Amino acid sequence: MPEQEQYDAIVIGGGPAGLAAALWLRRYERTVRLFDAQDPRNKVTWAVHGYFGVDEPSPLELRRIGREHAVAAGAELEAAVVKTVAGQEDDFTVTLSDDREFRARRILFATGLKDIKPEIPGFDELYGRSIWHCPDCDGPGVRGKKVAILGWGTAIARYALYFLTWTDQLTVLTHSHDRDMSPEALETLAEHGIRVDKRAITRFEGENGCLRAVVFHDGAEEPFDALFFHIATGAGSTLPQDMGCAIDEEGILEVDRDFATTIPGIHAAGDITPGTRLVIRAAYEGTRAAIGIHKSLIPPEEKVKKR
Repeated sequence: MPEQEQYDAIVIGGGPAGLAAALWLRRYERTVRLFDAQDPRNKVTWAVHGYFGVDEPSPLELRRIGREHAVAAGAELEAAVVKTVAGQEDDFTVTLSDDREFRARRILFATGLKDIKPEIPGFDELYGRSIWHCPDCDGPGVRGKKVAILGWGTAIARYALYFLTWTDQLTVLTHSHDRDMSPEALETLAEHGIRVDKRAITRFEGENGCLRAVVFHDGAEEPFDALFFHIATGAGSTLPQDMGCAIDEEGILEVDRDFATTIPGIHAAGDITPGTRLVIRAAYEGTRAAIGIHKSLIPPEEKVKKR
């Protein structure tokens, strides 16, 4: 489609949510173009777990399959960075980093989140293989193993307790940060035999992607089989906020049952909306958002009039 013509929808973000939305928009005969910055949150993870009907593909392989399906359905996909979104319902303009402009009646943000990672030597070499951030995704893989939980504050206590589903060999590492946990949190951790270690971490030791030990500033080291971290997350893009979409203190967008944001004509799906951070959930939300967009584009004369 020529740049000056108008799409029914432009999808920003090419992960499971965005690709599912593009596929389903085409099933409803909607013209759609998807722009993807190609920097997925889970790109270092070795496999996508628990995705019904698919045998644990890598995140990039699942995206490849999703792109093939969307393109086969007639969606237009492009690797590109979106610089700005402007306009209003039925007349949005999307400007790319190379200043090309595209018009659309609806916008879907599927821009995801980014994890704040600790800057500790050895982390990057093990991240995605034996260091993870998502207990729902990778918790089942550490059944009965010795696991370190990196983070601080009462939130990390709740996070650590979640792992009791799979193992009781748990240690919270605060990396010299003030624990700042409520007495109730500390008491609950102690009741379940979960230690809290405040020592600063010097580095992570491992081989072939497998964590072997955590080395502390005092020279001591402790063996662990795996480590999960929970520090903070940030929005993958500020574009929704720039458009005025309502967000919470963590950058999560407010959406309704059709995954419409508080700005008319703008929808959102995936990790930037409330809920668990699962690939299968993101794909569902992209599908549901596509249905919501399609319904919003049905002209009044094709609907039964209300008396």
